[in-house]
Amino acid sequence: MKIGIKINLKRDIGAKAGIRFCNKLDSFGIEYKVCDNAVGYFYDKLLASLSDICAWCDVIVVFGGDGTMLDTVRNLSENRPLLGINMGKLGFLTETDEYGMDFAIECLLSGNYTTEERALLKTRIDGKDYFALNEIIVSRQDPCHVSVFDVEIDNTHSDSVRSDGILVSTPTGSTAYSLSCNGPVLSPNVKAIIINAICPHSLHSCPIVVDDGMRVRISTLSSQMRIIVDGVIAANFDNGVDIVIEKAEKSAAFIRLNNENFYVKLRKKLNYWGD
Repeated sequence: MKIGIKINLKRDIGAKAGIRFCNKLDSFGIEYKVCDNAVGYFYDKLLASLSDICAWCDVIVVFGGDGTMLDTVRNLSENRPLLGINMGKLGFLTETDEYGMDFAIECLLSGNYTTEERALLKTRIDGKDYFALNEIIVSRQDPCHVSVFDVEIDNTHSDSVRSDGILVSTPTGSTAYSLSCNGPVLSPNVKAIIINAICPHSLHSCPIVVDDGMRVRISTLSSQMRIIVDGVIAANFDNGVDIVIEKAEKSAAFIRLNNENFYVKLRKKLNYWGD
């Protein structure tokens, strides 16, 4: 097995956990390469770009939190299974933490793991495709102003919504921003898309769940709009916006070691009160 490694140095300070992981791989004679953002912590011959690592490896191990997982999925040039080592707080997309690294390596070597496919959303802006694991948002650049958004589902007008924005989410994203907007929680294997208003100025607005084979069109004539894909601004528009969001042909794959029930994990993670 060839393993690629992505380390968020803001989470794994000094790459300490990543170095311990790689030392363990050395003891088993396992080949690995590390993303070149970790220059200074590994020999140069072990470093490569994420795209080169994708073309070379069988599995990518990610050290960070949910944001690091989202960033890695967004920048994959080829689909590779991801194993997340949580170095953040919530870690809903990650599978284990730094104290479970030995067990993770044992599972990878023995093949004692499963791979879980997660749906992605896609939108095209100026001829370029953007992919989201969690959600795609259309909103004002200045969030303090309400706008009117027209929502179409499979070319049928669904609603005109006055709100700060419209959020289109995958089942994975149902436990992220959409949940904060009172959206429903969906199991990852549900084949659906959530359409949710952000801070609607309405007494009737509520989330809509549709089949993931449907195309969602969001348009507005309001000025100074932006499109956000998994927390990253993809584009700004001076005079209105009109985009189509649909399920992507490709998906993301996550390695699962313990086959922990989704709802058990949900209860553990989202009942966390923090420090």
